[in-house]
Amino acid sequence: MTKDRDGAFRAAPRMPFHNGANLTRRSFLGAAAALAGGWPGSAAAAGPGIPFGAAIQAEYFDDTGYRDLFKRECDLVMPMNELKFALVQPERGAFDFSRADRLLEWSERNGQLARGTTFVWWSTNPPWLEAIEDARDLERALVEHIERVADHCRGRLTSWDVVNEVIAHDPEETGGPLRDTFWVRTLGPRHIPIAFQAAARADPKARLVLNDYDLEFRGPRFDQRRAIALSIVRQLQDAGIRIDAVGIQGHLYAHQEIDVEALARFGADLKALGVGLLATELDVIDFQIPGGTVEVDAAAAKVVGDFLDGLLGGQRPETVITWGMTDRYNWVEDVMPRGDGQPCRPLPFDAELKPKAWYADLRRRLAQG
Repeated sequence: MTKDRDGAFRAAPRMPFHNGANLTRRSFLGAAAALAGGWPGSAAAAGPGIPFGAAIQAEYFDDTGYRDLFKRECDLVMPMNELKFALVQPERGAFDFSRADRLLEWSERNGQLARGTTFVWWSTNPPWLEAIEDARDLERALVEHIERVADHCRGRLTSWDVVNEVIAHDPEETGGPLRDTFWVRTLGPRHIPIAFQAAARADPKARLVLNDYDLEFRGPRFDQRRAIALSIVRQLQDAGIRIDAVGIQGHLYAHQEIDVEALARFGADLKALGVGLLATELDVIDFQIPGGTVEVDAAAAKVVGDFLDGLLGGQRPETVITWGMTDRYNWVEDVMPRGDGQPCRPLPFDAELKPKAWYADLRRRLAQG
């Protein structure tokens, strides 16, 4: 929904990509066709289950327990940061794939799939990029980046988060559908179709994903965000530009209610458009849950279960990916620590690499397809 000048609410319009946006920059998280037969090459593809994956980080790769956990548990791995703009192209024309290649070569040896994140994000842009003021030069730099990175990874990744976190954090508060970013200020909303077109040309077989957060909770702000995501999908389709899926990040606040019915409708609406759905960054944020491990894990099990109910209720998701595997290494501890001094417990395995009950339930649900 969006707000008319007279204060009434109406369905979110399809945003013309040539229009600009004047929004307030908001920070989130501290900047840190569905494949019915399974994902080709996956160990799980022979069965009916939905593949499970996790985001992996090169800086922790020397921890053998960490590395073995991904090898044992995951059908798919996703380099968490190693394919983002600043790490891959820190200086214009100087590409460094060493971190990403280390992870991708390892996953290939293990017979695991991989996916990429992300070509366009408001964060992790190198200084040289944000120094560009000419729109034509920025478009050229964006297309060259996508073409070079996608070509390097061609045939190695099942999908790409082409555009990440483009929707305004609070569309009503900002007065517009898109987040105020360097990309919007310099290129306008047309940076979205530019990126999808370039990605489709550069890697025709990879599935192309619009990825965003806060698409699962109950309330008007979340209704607006879901409506905007659908609007972007429709506009791309109207322009003849391929978009294959929407990624729901799934950073779940354990104290916040999942709108199971609305999430299922969102998935069904995407399915009706021929667009898939996946969870890309699942974890649990528990800083407002009182009590000890028992209470925190119970709240996590509830919110993850509700999320899965909504996710599976609309269409069969292409995959479910957690934002890491073990509490030993997680972003939540730094950005939203618990006030009682207890460690956060956002991920499927604790800091001692022991699985939590909600992980067993998640794997059971995915195995059922």
